[in-house]
Amino acid sequence: MTTANPLRVLLVSPAPVAGTVQYAHNLASHLGRRGHDVAMLTGLGCELAPYAHDYRMVQAIDRLKPHPAKWMELLRVLCTLRPQIIHYQGGQHPDLLYLLDIALRSVTPARHARAVYTPQELQSNNRRSWHNPALRRFWKRLSYAFFNSEENRVMSRDVLGLDVTDSMVSTVPDLLEFLRRDVVARPAPVPAGRKLALCIGLIETRKGIPTLIKSFPKVAAALPDAHLAIVGKPMMDIEPLRAAIAEQGLGERVSLVPEYVDFESMAGWFERAEVIVLPYEYGWNSGVIPVAFGYGKPVIATRIASAGEIVEDGRNGLLVEPAEPDGLAAAMVRILGDDAARAAMQPHIDATAARLGWDTLTTQTEQVYRNVLAG
Repeated sequence: MTTANPLRVLLVSPAPVAGTVQYAHNLASHLGRRGHDVAMLTGLGCELAPYAHDYRMVQAIDRLKPHPAKWMELLRVLCTLRPQIIHYQGGQHPDLLYLLDIALRSVTPARHARAVYTPQELQSNNRRSWHNPALRRFWKRLSYAFFNSEENRVMSRDVLGLDVTDSMVSTVPDLLEFLRRDVVARPAPVPAGRKLALCIGLIETRKGIPTLIKSFPKVAAALPDAHLAIVGKPMMDIEPLRAAIAEQGLGERVSLVPEYVDFESMAGWFERAEVIVLPYEYGWNSGVIPVAFGYGKPVIATRIASAGEIVEDGRNGLLVEPAEPDGLAAAMVRILGDDAARAAMQPHIDATAARLGWDTLTTQTEQVYRNVLAG
């Protein structure tokens, strides 16, 4: 697909791993396939570097550490790209984004570029006192903002005091779409014959993992073939989780994989699962939900973090109250124990996956870019 009047776009995603750079990679690739001239500035060791991409990638960001050769490479890219749009990604380090925007738009080839932003997360995992003031200063330099949920847009206005007049709400598409095209899945290490409930993503306090473990004995008692896997990089002390699994005698029924697994393993876990379980207790929305739908899996989620904007209770998954192990257990039993119920959800899951596709978001993003430049 070739677009008339191609745009020149620089995407900036400082984090070289996880959901934010995966979002940027997918968007950059889809824009590139449409004929736009696209480059992405990201961190050293970007996990997407080995995979196919229809854009130029510059790995130069290492916090505030200087890498002169890398920054010279970026300057050469800027001189040939001459970006019209600089699209920033991520909310973990608004102070870094603020400094990057000052630096990038002080360079002649990018001086007239317009800045837009997709926050992804509005509150950092490692929040510092200067983050919100830096975010407000950065916000004043922007021409537009993309929010991935209405909840985040309202929070930006009511809690952070940001002007969200020039903004659009668009649900996160499938961040791992490229896995099904570029990656051969590595089978998940789950015993044959088990029905797998998968909780995947960073292991954080806000995600309700203790509640999930507390709920699982009832699932195991009702369904002898049920299995639970908790997979992701720990951002909290996981020893209490290990202890809870052992105390409840779940060692053979629960797999705790406390690491950021590679893409081949991610694909294997999603392919193996019968249902994705996200028992979040507070915080922002999850990019895991559209990935689950992309793999054709139903989702059990709590009624927070914008899950209700995507998960339709009883149609493509189930919604439960946060921090309620009995309700969570009942939902897992309902989905894992009823093959016909899962099959009935499949058309709705497939329809949701199509609605959350990258083609839709890329078209919306293109139009915003053109509107910003016309304004």
